[in-house]
Amino acid sequence: MTQPWITLRSEETLTLSAPAVVVKDLWFAYREGEWILRGVDLQIPAGGFWAIMGPSGAGKTTLMRILAGLLPFSRGQVLLLGHPLRGKPEPALRRLIGYIPQQLGLVRGLTALENVLLGSLARHDGWRTALGFFPRAEIERAMALLEMLDLADRAHEKVFRLSGGERQRVAIARTLMQDPQLILADEFVSDLDLPRAAQVLALVHRLVRERGLTVILNLHELQLVQEFADHVVILKEGRMVFESPAPDLTWPLFREIMEGEHEISSEITQELRR
Repeated sequence: MTQPWITLRSEETLTLSAPAVVVKDLWFAYREGEWILRGVDLQIPAGGFWAIMGPSGAGKTTLMRILAGLLPFSRGQVLLLGHPLRGKPEPALRRLIGYIPQQLGLVRGLTALENVLLGSLARHDGWRTALGFFPRAEIERAMALLEMLDLADRAHEKVFRLSGGERQRVAIARTLMQDPQLILADEFVSDLDLPRAAQVLALVHRLVRERGLTVILNLHELQLVQEFADHVVILKEGRMVFESPAPDLTWPLFREIMEGEHEISSEITQELRR
C-alpha cells in the first residue's frame, strides 16, 4: 500500500539525539466527524529548525496549538521532550516550551521591556516579580534581547504604540527570555517584510545552532524555508503529504504538491528535484 506522504532524507540531517517532538496517528476535530487533522505522524529531532507549510485550512495552526498544550485531543499520541502530552503540559515542561501565537499574546498596556520581562516569570517566585520588580540581571538580559532585535530605542514604549512588525519582534524577545528548549511559532514573522523576516530567522537559526534549541514554525514563504529551515513538512486537508530536508523542496516540486492530489509518486518527486 502506498504511504500517504513522501519522505526524503539525507545523511546530513540525521541526528542521534532523542526527538524533541513525536506525533503518532494524531486526529483532531472541532466538531464530531469534521476532521481537521487526519492521522498525522511526525518526529522532530532535538536541535532542529523545522518549517510547516500548507494552504489555509490545512491544519497548521491546529497542530501548533495541540503541541503547545492548548487543544486537548482524544486520538493519537504526542510526546514533547520525552514527556507524553494530554492537554496542558505540567509546569516543569511548560517552562521549556515557548509559544508565539498568531496574535502574539502581548499585554498592550505594558511597555516592550515589561512584556519581554514576563518571559522570565517562571524563574522567580514571590510578590516582587508579581508586582513587576525584576532582578537587574533579568532587566539587562531583556534589554540585550531588544537590542539584538533592533528595539532598544522602543523598550519603554507601550506595546499599543508599536507597529505590527515591532510587536512581532517583542513577542520573539519575550519567548527567548523564557529560555526554552522548544519554540513553537505560528507564522511569527508574518507581519514583517521579507528582509526583516530573513533577519529574524537568521537570528533564530543561529540560536538553534548555538543553544541547541528546537524550533517549529509555520511559514508561507518558500524562499525563507529554503534559506533557513533544516527540514520542511507540508500539510494538506489535515494530512502530512510531504516531508524532506528544506533545500530539497524546489519551486516545481512545491507547486506540484500544492496543486496536486494528496500523494505524489517518488518518480515524480525525483524528476522534479533534478
